[in-house]
Amino acid sequence: MKKFAVLAIIPVFAGFLYAQEESRSTTTTTTWNGTLVDATCQSSHTEHHDSSTTTNPDNSVTHRESSRTENVDCPVTTTTTSFGLVTPEGRYMRFDDPSNTKIVEVVKSHKSWDPLISARKPVKVRVIGTANGDVVVMQEIR
Repeated sequence: MKKFAVLAIIPVFAGFLYAQEESRSTTTTTTWNGTLVDATCQSSHTEHHDSSTTTNPDNSVTHRESSRTENVDCPVTTTTTSFGLVTPEGRYMRFDDPSNTKIVEVVKSHKSWDPLISARKPVKVRVIGTANGDVVVMQEIR
């Protein structure tokens, strides 16, 4: 009887182990190219203006609307502690706290970036990591 009970329980435990293997989530590593920015002053806003409504000679009405989006990008400085990435398409992504700590170390040690940072010029980078919404968990930055 004990042998039967043991033989019956083994497949149950195997099923539990298999289910745990299947529930692991897979993360996709992605590479982004873009400009490294200071996330504490990165902002964007959109202005909407309603122009005018005019009546044309043929009694048709023309209504004009205009809008303008302005991005304010802040270049990286030697005191930056929170970073973001702006892609060429205009998408803004921020980094998680451990990634920010890694980037601070890279900025301090990457001497070829010093002239760009001193002149407040854009620092173009390639970031390898995973996305969690609009937050990037960085593995590597070049």
